[in-house]
Amino acid sequence: MQVRFLSDGSEYRSYGGGSLSQKKEGGGIFWWAILITLLMGVATFCWFFSIMIFSHPEKPFHYKMLAKFKKLTPIRPYTIYTAPNGKSFGPRDILAEFYPYNYEQLSVRNDLFKRSYLKNYQHEQPVYLLGNFRVLNVRPLAASDVFTSGWIVRARSSELEDVDVELVMPGLTKETAPFATGDTFNLQKRSYASTLHVQRMDEDRICVTVVPLAYQALAKTGDEVLTLTPPDLLNMEAYWPITRDPGSEFSMSANKSAVDAAPSVDVAAAKP
Repeated sequence: MQVRFLSDGSEYRSYGGGSLSQKKEGGGIFWWAILITLLMGVATFCWFFSIMIFSHPEKPFHYKMLAKFKKLTPIRPYTIYTAPNGKSFGPRDILAEFYPYNYEQLSVRNDLFKRSYLKNYQHEQPVYLLGNFRVLNVRPLAASDVFTSGWIVRARSSELEDVDVELVMPGLTKETAPFATGDTFNLQKRSYASTLHVQRMDEDRICVTVVPLAYQALAKTGDEVLTLTPPDLLNMEAYWPITRDPGSEFSMSANKSAVDAAPSVDVAAAKP
């Protein structure tokens, strides 16, 4: 009877009868497994990181990365016919809407406002601001602002003094200020003044930063048309709100005669 034993492959024997036996090397497979696992972890991290970058362009670091690699979505130049539908709030309504918010809730909502604007409102509807406002101050935008070119108007609601508005006019190349202190303007539904930021201030007041979405032509009053352009690049590291708070005790007594004589102008997108 001939008996054979099956080898498990752990050793090899020489047919010459010598002592030339050796064990099979298995250490290389272990290190290859470690390397592949690490590479899979890096790939998974990069995948989630890229999703976060593209999903939250409103974050300053994310926005800077997208701008560096030229992956920003261009801001769409809407017209009165293409502007997205959204909810419209007057001064009292918008104060009632955001008054109950705490700091964390307001921060989340502000991020959503900016994200929707940067993504051209693909998933969220804009919140439009309506009402009459009296101009407190006007100044040109600078490189240190969120919008780096154009003009910005700080105004206060004529209906409710607890509500201020920042009207951003990006790309406006007008050499003289579009409004003067004491002027009154009216934001209509056709203004498409979309909310970008809501700031809670002292004495339970709020400041709402808005930008007209119908950039191509903004009719101020009469035949005067202010031509706006969407920004190519924003400074997302800048401070919100863009202008300083003039305070609840801001008085225009020095300009009382000018205020009384100033007519109310309608700010609305002009028909192309």
